[in-house]
Amino acid sequence: MLNEITELLDENLERVDNLVSLYGPPVVGRRKVHDTDVLRAALVLLHASLEDYLRSLLVWKVDTFDAQTLSEYGFPTGKPNPPKKFGLGDLLEHRGKSVDEFIAGAVRAHLEEFQSFNHLGEVKDALKKSGIPSQTVEGHDFGKLPEMIARRHNIVHKADRNTAAGGQGNHRTKSIGTKSVQEHIDAVKGLKDFVLNELGDV
Repeated sequence: MLNEITELLDENLERVDNLVSLYGPPVVGRRKVHDTDVLRAALVLLHASLEDYLRSLLVWKVDTFDAQTLSEYGFPTGKPNPPKKFGLGDLLEHRGKSVDEFIAGAVRAHLEEFQSFNHLGEVKDALKKSGIPSQTVEGHDFGKLPEMIARRHNIVHKADRNTAAGGQGNHRTKSIGTKSVQEHIDAVKGLKDFVLNELGDV
């Protein structure tokens, strides 16, 4: 299962690399914002690839979750905080499933609908739930991963506005280049290698 999850991440990283390649060769000076938007798109896809990877890890390891962890997800009601009461009638649509199938489906549905990873703490929490010891996760250097998550947030929620800039034109938007995007790609690859090292034989 881990091999399949890893292969999907690798495929998505190839898509990110393809977007970066569309940026073209280096030029002297700062490019126009419209020219660099392809790099912003690459970074957003990179973050989505990371999120999909982490969700897949959690679904894979769902059979190792304890009761307290499972209670964080609740029943698949389509709501982020499902009600505590769940009647027998609510189970009708799940008739024929085993308990294991029901639990995995409920966790998957919750993750896909509501789980995002907006800071390094949430990434670490997912890795711990996936079976990597807490001290190992906390002792690992995740490189530029926090910066990548923060930059993606600025792109998605503020159109990459440069709030610190006092200038006009291009300087209203944060600059971005292939070097920084590659560092973010390397950070995701580093996380993948970390997971393979810790869970590859599990």
